[in-house]
Amino acid sequence: MSIILDAPLLRPHEIAKSKLGEPKAFPILLISVAITLAIVLLMYAGLSYTEGTMKQYSACRDKVIGYEQSGMYTSPEEFSSALSFCDAK
Repeated sequence: MSIILDAPLLRPHEIAKSKLGEPKAFPILLISVAITLAIVLLMYAGLSYTEGTMKQYSACRDKVIGYEQSGMYTSPEEFSSALSFCDAK
């Protein structure tokens, strides 16, 4: 009974050449982290911008409503015109 092994034979005249270089996973991981950080920073900037704009709109609207309650506007058209000024900012 003979057993045949499928194993590579060592040949002294053949030298295995190793490939020097960085693995492919590292650049992919680095790019993924950079994209994630960019998205987070853009979302933060967008949210802070919209929050600031909403505060400005709210302050303008509160002033217009305060003037309306004081009786500074004689007609509803003046009041709605003043409110539209807040929308234009």
